[in-house]
Amino acid sequence: MSNDQKLKIKNEIIIKINDVLENNQIQKIDNLTTVNSSDKISYLGNIKVFDENKLEKIISDMNEIFNKYGSFSIRTEDITSCCKPPYKNISFKININLTDKKE
Repeated sequence: MSNDQKLKIKNEIIIKINDVLENNQIQKIDNLTTVNSSDKISYLGNIKVFDENKLEKIISDMNEIFNKYGSFSIRTEDITSCCKPPYKNISFKININLTDKKE
């Protein structure tokens, strides 16, 4: 897979995630971390969700998006900070096989 194809997939994923976030009035993401290996490429990201009532919908929509690209994992974590209201952090990783990307 060429670097242009990898960048295209990454940008496609960011746009789809941001559509979900915008529909739920959550702050958009700017970028994903890219991890390359010989047989796959992985994209990692984090999303802060301050309204717990939106969490289930966001995760459901992300499952739908990520399933089209390959294997993935999503996890949530409660974050309590001294300087911000408590929130849920959604972290995710999408693995795309370089040999057989799902269409």
